[in-house]
Amino acid sequence: MRNTKGNPRQTSMTILILAVGSYGDVLPLVGMARQLQQHGHRVTIFTSAHFKELVHRAGVAFIALGTADDYDAIANNPALWHPHKGWRLLMKRIVSSALGETYTLLKSKVIPENTLLISSTLGFAARLLQETHHIPHATVHFSPGVFHSAHQAPKIPGLILPDWLPVSFKDSMWKFLDHTFIDPIVKPQLNHFRRQLGLPPVSRIFHNWLHSPDLVLGLFPEWFATPQPDWPSETHITGFPLYDEAPDKVLPATVQRFLDAHPEPFVFTPGSANKHGQSFFREATEVCQDLGRPGIFLTRYPEQLPPSLPKGVTHFSYVPLSQLLPHASALIHHGGIGTCSQAFRAGTPQVIQPLAFDQFDNGARMKKLGVGMMIPKRRFQASTIARGLQALLGSSDVKRQCQSLQHNFLGEDHLEKSCHLLETTFRMV
Repeated sequence: MRNTKGNPRQTSMTILILAVGSYGDVLPLVGMARQLQQHGHRVTIFTSAHFKELVHRAGVAFIALGTADDYDAIANNPALWHPHKGWRLLMKRIVSSALGETYTLLKSKVIPENTLLISSTLGFAARLLQETHHIPHATVHFSPGVFHSAHQAPKIPGLILPDWLPVSFKDSMWKFLDHTFIDPIVKPQLNHFRRQLGLPPVSRIFHNWLHSPDLVLGLFPEWFATPQPDWPSETHITGFPLYDEAPDKVLPATVQRFLDAHPEPFVFTPGSANKHGQSFFREATEVCQDLGRPGIFLTRYPEQLPPSLPKGVTHFSYVPLSQLLPHASALIHHGGIGTCSQAFRAGTPQVIQPLAFDQFDNGARMKKLGVGMMIPKRRFQASTIARGLQALLGSSDVKRQCQSLQHNFLGEDHLEKSCHLLETTFRMV
C-alpha cells in the first residue's frame, strides 16, 4: 500500500467524496462521510441532487451533481435493468459532458496539501483529478464483481469463466472483453477529455485505470470474496458498511403495528432505483396469496404496485433493513450488495432475481454460501418463487448457515475500520 508522500502528519483533512450511482452506492459513502466528520475532518459529498435530503439528514456538506430530473431520466429508462444495456446507459452518462462538469466542481473545492479524494467505482472525475493535481485518492468498491480477475472471475451475464479454466485463457477473455465491449464505449470520450487535461490516453479502463494507485477499499468481507492474486496490490478488504440511516432499533409505529398483526412476513424489494418492477410485485402478490403468508413491499415508486393489495400484504416506501429483516421470514430482492449484506446480518434467507450490474455475481456468492437461491428473470414466476421459499424455509441446512453467517457481524464496526484505514494510509492521524 502506498502512503501519501511529502505531506506532514494531519489531524484534520478536507475530504471530498464523489458518490456516483443509486442508493446502494451513495448510502455507504454517506455513512463513511458522517464517521469521518465525527473524527474531526471537513467532509463534502458530491452526488446527484436526488440525494440532497439523504446527505443533509446525515449533517454532511453537499454539492449537487446535475439535477434530480437527470437521475429520474436514467431511472425512468427500462434499459437500465437490462443485463447489457443498463451498463451502456450508465457509461455513456458518466463519460458525457457531466464528466468535465464534475471534475471542475471537485477541483474548485481542493485545498492544496490538505485534501483527500474518495470516490465510488464510477467516480472517474476524482481519478482524473488525482492524476492532474497529484491529490491522494481512494477508490471504494462495494462489491467484488468490479475486480476482473483471471483467477476467480466474477459472474457476468454472457461471460462464463469457471474457476477450473486456465488462468491464461481467462486473462485472454478479459482482454477480449475490454477491447471489444468495454473500451469502445468508455475510452473515446474519456481519452478526449484526458487530452484536454494534458494526460496521456488510457486503455483497459475497468481492468487497470479504474483503481486508484493510492488505495482501493473493498467494502465486503473476505468470507464473501477472497482477494485474488491479480487484484490491485493496494486493495484492502474491510467488510460490509451496513449504514442505512437507522439511528436506533425502534421500527416506525406503522411498521410495528403491521408486524404485530402479521408476524414473519416475506419482504420484497426490486431495488431502490427500480421503477419497472410491475411484474416483480405482481408475482410477489400471488406468492403471498398462494402460501397464505403476509408480505411487505418496499419501493419508493408505488405506481408499479398492483391496483389493490390483498389482506396481509402492505407497502412502505422505505424501512431500514437493519430494523426490518430480523422480523422477516425471507427476503426476495434484486441482489444489490447492500441488501444482501443486511440479510446476512439478520440471518434471513434470500431469493434473488438478478437483473443487471453486479447482481449476478452477488447472487452467485450468496447461493454458494448456502443461504438462498437465485431465480432468473425469465423464470421469476409465483409458482417457482413459492416452491423456492418453501424449500429454503424447510431446510435445516439453510437455517444453520444463516445463523452461522450472523456470527461474522459480531464485534467489529466495519465502517469504522474503513475510516481508520483511510486515516492511517494518508497520515491523517
